[in-house]
Amino acid sequence: MALPVLVQHLARTKLGAFCARRIPAHAAGEVRLDIEFGDSHVTLVESRPDARTPGAWLHLPVARFRYNGASGTWTLLSPAFSGKESWRPFPAPPTRELERLIIAVDEDQSGIFWG
Repeated sequence: MALPVLVQHLARTKLGAFCARRIPAHAAGEVRLDIEFGDSHVTLVESRPDARTPGAWLHLPVARFRYNGASGTWTLLSPAFSGKESWRPFPAPPTRELERLIIAVDEDQSGIFWG
């Protein structure tokens, strides 16, 4: 099921503001943060120029925010980078407040999102 329009708008607004804050304007040619929408999730993606292919960018998934329409809550997932599962649950409780999960990604106390 696709994300409801108002939920998409909220995610675009909150995550868009986070991306703008996280990457200073002077670094825009070196790194950028983008958001990609799926049926029931939003993925935060870091992109950098590909040194081997001029003009191309490499894309690395950073975090995924999954929306549960039945409960109206968000959960946070981190990239697995190994095994069958491409995403694994991050130890944060589901919340109706997307901002709480954005803060968890920003602070990254575990080093899982920003290394």
